[in-house]
Amino acid sequence: MTKAERELRNQIEQLKTEARNLVAENKMVEARSKADEAKALTDKANLLAELEAEEVLPEPTSKPKDTLEVAYRNAFFKAFRRQQLGEEEREAVNAMTATDPEDGGLLVPEDVQTKINEFKRVLPRLEALVETVPVNTASGSRVFEKLAAMVPLENITDDTADIAEMVNPQFQPLTYAIKKYAGWMPVPNDLLKDSDQNIIAYLMKWIGKKSVVTRNSLILAILQAGAATAFGSDYKKIKKALNVTLDPMIAANAVIVTNQDGFQFLDTLEDGTGKPILQVDITKPTQRLFAGKVVHVVANSALATTGTSTKLAPIFVGDIAEGIVMFERQGHEIASTNIGGTAFRKDRTELRVIEREDVVARDTGAFIYGTLDVTTVLAP
Repeated sequence: MTKAERELRNQIEQLKTEARNLVAENKMVEARSKADEAKALTDKANLLAELEAEEVLPEPTSKPKDTLEVAYRNAFFKAFRRQQLGEEEREAVNAMTATDPEDGGLLVPEDVQTKINEFKRVLPRLEALVETVPVNTASGSRVFEKLAAMVPLENITDDTADIAEMVNPQFQPLTYAIKKYAGWMPVPNDLLKDSDQNIIAYLMKWIGKKSVVTRNSLILAILQAGAATAFGSDYKKIKKALNVTLDPMIAANAVIVTNQDGFQFLDTLEDGTGKPILQVDITKPTQRLFAGKVVHVVANSALATTGTSTKLAPIFVGDIAEGIVMFERQGHEIASTNIGGTAFRKDRTELRVIEREDVVARDTGAFIYGTLDVTTVLAP
């Protein structure tokens, strides 16, 4: 991404935030204007991205993108079946595992990992809410600025007096230790021989789901590490958390995360005139806002409601990106064999996926972990 495109993307996010705030203030005309500005800048940013991509295209004699994608798939599954690759097929493959192919390794096309990330985007993933820092080492640290109260500059009344020294910004180290998360899946060789395209889709979905579930669980563990604040069934306590409990600098970028039961509770709320408390985000009609803050929904299966007679749904209010950092190393590593393990005698190919990351808390004061009493809402 070029500097110009990055600046445009930042402007787009700022316009969307302003639009949401205006909706919260019921200033629909101004909100629509901001949304239109955001859409226009989005079109401009997308065009810049297309032009940038064109600048790095291969020479005219190279194969078009759609032809290369077909070559990627064919080479991928030909190697999967332990068949000899031709010269052109080897050229279509960008990456190779550390293991020699003759010993059961697999040539992995670059677009496989791209497809994994594309699929992950369509799933509810908390990874998008935290700050992600790519790293190249198994452990280390990064320095982050502390959120501190700013004091004004001093008024100098005496031109001969020395100017007072300002309080320096404060920083804190944040250490990480990368952990490895992995899984494997057996694929019958007969299935591979019958349909390449279906297997591609299945593998990408399987890997994408595993990765999202893994990272969501790591992030939720930090979000739920402290004692929960009881919001009860009073939505005004959520507003108080935004307006009073959280620092205004944090509240400005706050979001709300809850499970399906918590969302059901919020979605049934009405004000004194009978209007729904949750608002439609005009920039994303399928998204809902509470007091101008985006509401993110996690499945009950991943973020469970607790209690028997009294049902309590978890809810998180705050700037998750300020509170949690994910250190990520080298994305996904994919390898396969039909010789090693139990693959040879079972006539199957075994696929292995590894990812490495560490999710750590940076500022636990940047978000509030609470519970909503959803007993009435869930009653039959």
